[in-house]
Amino acid sequence: MGRALLATAIAGLLLSGCGDKQKAIPEPDSRPVKLQAVSVGNNDTFRTFPATVEAGDKAVLAFRVSGLLETVDVNPGQRVTQGQKLASLKTDELELLVEQAQANYSLAYVQFKRNTELRKTNVVSELDYDQSKAALNQAKAALDKAKANLRYATLLAPYDGNLSLSLVENYEYVAAKEPVMHIQSEGLINVTFQLPEQLLARYQGKYDPRPIVSFDTIADKSFDAQFKEIDTEADAKTSSYKVTLSMARPEGYNLLPGMAGQVRIAIPRGTSGGVPERAIIREGEDTYVWRVDEQGNVHKVKVVLDDNRRVVEGLNDGDSIATSGVGELQEGQKVRAWVKERGL
Repeated sequence: MGRALLATAIAGLLLSGCGDKQKAIPEPDSRPVKLQAVSVGNNDTFRTFPATVEAGDKAVLAFRVSGLLETVDVNPGQRVTQGQKLASLKTDELELLVEQAQANYSLAYVQFKRNTELRKTNVVSELDYDQSKAALNQAKAALDKAKANLRYATLLAPYDGNLSLSLVENYEYVAAKEPVMHIQSEGLINVTFQLPEQLLARYQGKYDPRPIVSFDTIADKSFDAQFKEIDTEADAKTSSYKVTLSMARPEGYNLLPGMAGQVRIAIPRGTSGGVPERAIIREGEDTYVWRVDEQGNVHKVKVVLDDNRRVVEGLNDGDSIATSGVGELQEGQKVRAWVKERGL
């Protein structure tokens, strides 16, 4: 009886072991890889984004630099036009800073030109030449900043409207970004959309996209809009940035906050975005990369690159590709963006 029970137990263990061998070992949900957005073609590309109507009735105006308020040119209740001067700061110190920056730039330019000529006869070293070139670039940046600060000392109306409130008086000291006036738009509305972070560098401050806006409630019509602002912090969930456009309220249509629409903008080709060598897979005369779709799955795509390793064919502008571990990826494998941990 004891031998029979022992045999039964051993058989059960063997069967259990066989069953365990048949179980598949679960694979990780996704593989961390470095990602990069690519630029395609030589011309601007057009992209369409979902948009939402927001109220554009009031804006708080402020100077971008600090200073002593010299003039207030408008009064509450007064109608103003776009570009009209509203107030200004004393510019004595700012003008001196421009003159100083101009002098530094002129000196750096002379030194760079001299070193450029002397370099041809090996009188100056490559190090001296590079240093003079860097000094010229720094002086140019400082001059541009000084001129910009001088312009910022004048507050202009961003659009046609009515001044609703003035918070300052002449000869008061005003800090940068301190509210100065409130202006209410005259028939203006705001339209907002989310811009992906990989396109932000090419869009912000470098290009006037001249956006075209359409609305779900207005069929077969589109309207011109103007760029207004971009948030400086990304949405925590989507890693995209909120862009606000301003436009005239279409006559005869009741557009209310929260209504849906679309924004079409031109995205200029970026100054960077060449495919890194580590991301390229070469098979004979063909070149491939791993494209990452919206679900995070990789797909091996044949591409044509130019001399700077920019994508000419095979991908769309703004597509994400894997740039690390490409030799270990498989078709359809799920990946996620690699994030460097603190302290590593």
